[in-house]
Amino acid sequence: MKIQVFPLDWEGSKRIGIKPLGFDRAFPGMMKQINGSRWTPDVRCWHIPYTAEAYEQLKLMFGEGQVLPVAERPGERKEQIKVDSGKIEPVKLKYIDQLIRLEERLRLQRYSYNTVKTYKYFFAQFMSYYPDSDPQTLEKADIMKFLLECSAKKKWSDSTQNQAVNAIKFYYEKVLGQQRTYYELRPRKGTSLPGVFSEQEIKLLFEAVTNLKHRCILMLIYSAGLRIGESISLRKEDINFDRNTVFIKGGKGKKDRTSVLSEKMKTIINDYLKAYNPQYWLFEGQDGGQYSTRSIQNVFRRAVKTSGVNPFSTVHTLRHSFATHLLEKGMDLRHIQVLLGHSSSKTTEIYTHITAKSREKFCSPLDFLDIGDES
Repeated sequence: MKIQVFPLDWEGSKRIGIKPLGFDRAFPGMMKQINGSRWTPDVRCWHIPYTAEAYEQLKLMFGEGQVLPVAERPGERKEQIKVDSGKIEPVKLKYIDQLIRLEERLRLQRYSYNTVKTYKYFFAQFMSYYPDSDPQTLEKADIMKFLLECSAKKKWSDSTQNQAVNAIKFYYEKVLGQQRTYYELRPRKGTSLPGVFSEQEIKLLFEAVTNLKHRCILMLIYSAGLRIGESISLRKEDINFDRNTVFIKGGKGKKDRTSVLSEKMKTIINDYLKAYNPQYWLFEGQDGGQYSTRSIQNVFRRAVKTSGVNPFSTVHTLRHSFATHLLEKGMDLRHIQVLLGHSSSKTTEIYTHITAKSREKFCSPLDFLDIGDES
C-alpha cells in the first residue's frame, strides 16, 4: 500500500506525519512496529520521530516506491506543514463532536482499525438520518426507526445489520454510559458449515500455481491454518526452521499464537527466500513493503479457475481444509483449536460435522427398506 509522509509539528516537537492512500486493515499494526510511533486523534494521523532511522524503517516496511513525500523528507527543508484534517469525515455532521467521542473511546479500548472504521461509518449514517438532533437526546424508538428503514431500503445483510446495531449500542452504552439495551431488530442467527477442499482438490489447486512465490503463500496458508491477514503480516523471523513453528503475532482478537511448520514447507520457503530475498516481511510486494490481501485473492482465483476446483471457494477455505484434514487424520480437537487460535472449543467443533469420517456414518432410512430396483 502507498502512504504519504509530511513534517508535523506536534506538542512542540518535530515529527513525521503519515497517512495511508486507501484502506488496509494491517496499516495500524505496521505503524505500531516503529519505535516511537503514535496515533493522535486531534491531528487525525499516525506520526513517528523525525529521524533518518525512523524514515528508513518506514521505507523498509512499506517499500521505497510506496512512501510518497508531500513536501519534504527529513533534513531537506525547514518549514513546518501541519495536517489538514478537515476532509476526514465522509459526511458533514452538525454534532461531529459525538462522532469524535465515539472514535476516541474505540481507540482507548484498543479496537482494531477495521472495527473503528466500521463503527464510525454506521454511526455517521445514524447521525445523518437525524441531522438536526443531538444523538445524546435520541431514544430507543428513534434508533429502531433508523434500523428498520435502512435494513428495508438498503437491503442490509444480517452481518451489516448487526454491525449497525453494534455501533449504535457502543455509543450509548460505552460512550454515554447508559444501561445495556436489547434491540429487537437483531437478525436471527443462522448456522452454516464452512466449505472444505478434498485432499485431491488441494493437490490440483497447488499444481495449478507455477509461480514460486504465489505457491509458497497459498501452501503456507493451508499448511499452517492461517487467515489471509495473518499470512501477509508474517515477518522473516516468524518462521522458525529449528522448532518447526510459524509464529503469528497479533492474530484475530490481538492474540499471538504458534502454528506448525510442515517439513515440506521448509524446503519451499527456503527456495523462495533464495529466489526473492525479502528484507522485512516474509512476503513483500514488487516495490518492497507488505504484500496485499488483494494480490493473494487474485492469485487464488486464478488457481481455482485453472485447477477446476470448487468455484465458490475463497482463500479462507484453505484454513477450513487445514482443520478438517487434521481432524480426519486423528488429531485431537483441542490441539486443532490451539493451532487455529480459537478462544472457544465450540468454534472448532464445527469441523466435526464436515469430516469424511463423519459423513461415512451417514445413511438414508430408504436403505433399510426391502424395496428392490424396479428398473
